[in-house]
Amino acid sequence: MTSLTPELAALAAGLSLADLSTAAREWACRTFADTVACGIAGATEDAVRLAGAILPASPGPAALFGRGGRLHELDAAQLNGIAAHALDFDDCNLEMDGHPSVSIVPALLALGDRLDCSGADLLTAYVAGVEAEIRIARLSNPAHADRGWHPTVTFGVIGAAVATGRLLRLSPERMAVAIGIAASCAAGLRANSGTMTKPLHAGQANRNGLQAALLADAGFTARPTALEHKFGFMAAFNGGIAPDFAPALDGWGRDFALLSPGIAIKQYPCCAYIHCAIDAASDLRGLIEGGLIEDVEVALHGRRLKNIDRPHPRDGLDAKFSTQYLTARALIAGGIGFSDFEAPSISDPATAALSARVRLTAHDEADLSFGRVTVRLADGRSFSAGARVAMGRDPSNPMTQAQFRAKFDDCVRRVLSPDTAGRLYEQLMTLPDQPSARRLTDLMQPARALQNRAAIRTANER
Repeated sequence: MTSLTPELAALAAGLSLADLSTAAREWACRTFADTVACGIAGATEDAVRLAGAILPASPGPAALFGRGGRLHELDAAQLNGIAAHALDFDDCNLEMDGHPSVSIVPALLALGDRLDCSGADLLTAYVAGVEAEIRIARLSNPAHADRGWHPTVTFGVIGAAVATGRLLRLSPERMAVAIGIAASCAAGLRANSGTMTKPLHAGQANRNGLQAALLADAGFTARPTALEHKFGFMAAFNGGIAPDFAPALDGWGRDFALLSPGIAIKQYPCCAYIHCAIDAASDLRGLIEGGLIEDVEVALHGRRLKNIDRPHPRDGLDAKFSTQYLTARALIAGGIGFSDFEAPSISDPATAALSARVRLTAHDEADLSFGRVTVRLADGRSFSAGARVAMGRDPSNPMTQAQFRAKFDDCVRRVLSPDTAGRLYEQLMTLPDQPSARRLTDLMQPARALQNRAAIRTANER
């Protein structure tokens, strides 16, 4: 049998920008930019603030998203990873059953700041990491996710190791070692969805993945067959070793997982499994306006209901996984945005009363992405709407450029000026053309942080 880890390591180490199709480059730029925007938006969340007071924060070259200061690359990778996942607005993937970019982009930018690499190198490394983690997931899911592991970190830490290893230009042998180290650092439970520990998972994926690549680069050792070993990753996490490794290896550099089934960009800052219910409920809002709602039924696939049946969410984070709350808010407001997870929405009596009338059922359709919302009014009328949203808006059904730009601006406007936001957007969307990671990350910080840094440089020159 083919050895999975060495083969995957060789493919990832050998990936070049020239291997990426035009479509792959363009979609990778969009998902990379989306992750940065989500990181800037999440930089002031409580999870980041509390983690920042506890976790290491040594000075270094790596910029913090949406805040002043530069830290050691491992510290910045961890804090920026938490920030980018704090709002649950970052992209997702059906095969991974998790969030592919958030476990990679913060680590890449942190290392990119240290190396001051080019945007072309960043993009190539990003695609290598994304392809590796999704392809490992092909061999592991659904058993892996169904056992309770959080794929964003358990697959993501390997993706981060591969991506940063590619940026370090590790040899195939050293890349296999980086994967082996990262496989021993994989941990995270889906039980912690709806708490601050879920974004902490993304932080540890970035830190541990980057650490694995740096250790491998320094000569550290690990089992070079750690994924497929009888006591390795798949045996431990999946309950068995895949009989055929071809789905993870075939088509590398040609059939990009980030395009098919694709990395999907979220429209709403909450669990992707509920987006179809939000869309369906939003479509019904105009039909039921003014009517007294007696009962709301939300039909989702049974596999989707395991983690999103939360009739009484404790707070804004928990509400991101409450089908009852989110359906009620969509019926009331016609959509979901940042404010729906803050006061006064989260404690709105009308929303709580309507949430109590929402009941969940499992449908028997084959399509996991399908959801139907049926509203029954007190006068006897009934209205129903269905929607199919796999995990967001993927390459087969993308947001328009205007819609994506609107999401980007909505995320970064809390911190950045319109001019800085515009320049950051343009540079991220043309990432392969950018000459300097440090110039790029300068734009991810508030203007006052740049002014302070310029003043320090001027003083030192004197």
